[in-house]
Amino acid sequence: MKQKVLEVFKVEILRALDEVVKSYPAEALLLSGGLDTSIIACLASRHFKPKTLTVCFSGVEAPDLKYAKLVAEQFNLENYVKLFSFKEASEAARQVVRIIGSFDPMEIRNDITIYVGMQWLKEHGFHSVLTGDGADELFAGYSFLFKLTPHEVDEWIRRVSERWFFAAKPIGESFGLKVYQPFTDKRVVELALSIPAEYKIASRLGVTYGKYVLRFAFEELLPAEVVWREKHPVEVGSGSIMLSQMFRVPTEEYDRLSKLVKLSSQEEAYYLKLYLEEFGSIPKPKAGEKTCPKCGAGVPANCNYCRICGAYPV
Repeated sequence: MKQKVLEVFKVEILRALDEVVKSYPAEALLLSGGLDTSIIACLASRHFKPKTLTVCFSGVEAPDLKYAKLVAEQFNLENYVKLFSFKEASEAARQVVRIIGSFDPMEIRNDITIYVGMQWLKEHGFHSVLTGDGADELFAGYSFLFKLTPHEVDEWIRRVSERWFFAAKPIGESFGLKVYQPFTDKRVVELALSIPAEYKIASRLGVTYGKYVLRFAFEELLPAEVVWREKHPVEVGSGSIMLSQMFRVPTEEYDRLSKLVKLSSQEEAYYLKLYLEEFGSIPKPKAGEKTCPKCGAGVPANCNYCRICGAYPV
């Protein structure tokens, strides 16, 4: 019975995503070689052949390079590679903090890669770009969701899809780029919300996968190693996770900053320093907001995540 239902969802997913991607004829695609951007590469290659760009930190192992090359070759898409240096990462870090108004280490580490990519596209004359944002949220791509009941997963997806934020859009727009995010299109959102969690989180050969129905739908269209690739956040796939060991502040500065915020790392202190240089102070809660226990910022009453410092749950 489950197989029959999967087949029905497969047809609906392939139809909806093809229609949506076709309606966003961008010049470029940020291609990580993960499932989500590979799906967009597959569908876009039928309609308008975007150039693809893969961004990685120089001198470290970056799994994205191998997978992105594989996908670009399969769909005959030109693939550019941008390797960025520590100096470029430092310059990008300040700009990311300024654009998104946060010092959340994981957010910034991920967004540095996106910033470098958007900057490269701007410098090379591109005007529009596709990203894979939204698929993990809609199709339960995060491993922490595997511990929840199907009902809790469905509720989490519904809540997140009502108030999600993806940094790629403001970062791209800061360079004058038009940023398209097909998975956030309401046609895809409505379809995803109609698919129960038990088809999004499932096991195959003893391994539990998120985005199961999405993988199943594209199993015959994408290389197997991409379809069943483990979920990697941007920081792992691009190698930017190494920045967590490289961004530091002097000891006396760390001590001073740790009186303002319950710091968890040198890296966080570094981003907090940038944040305070850009914004002056952490915004206090407004009427009706909760207080973040970590940084003291205001958090909307219906939210359990602090956008300023990344604290969760609040």
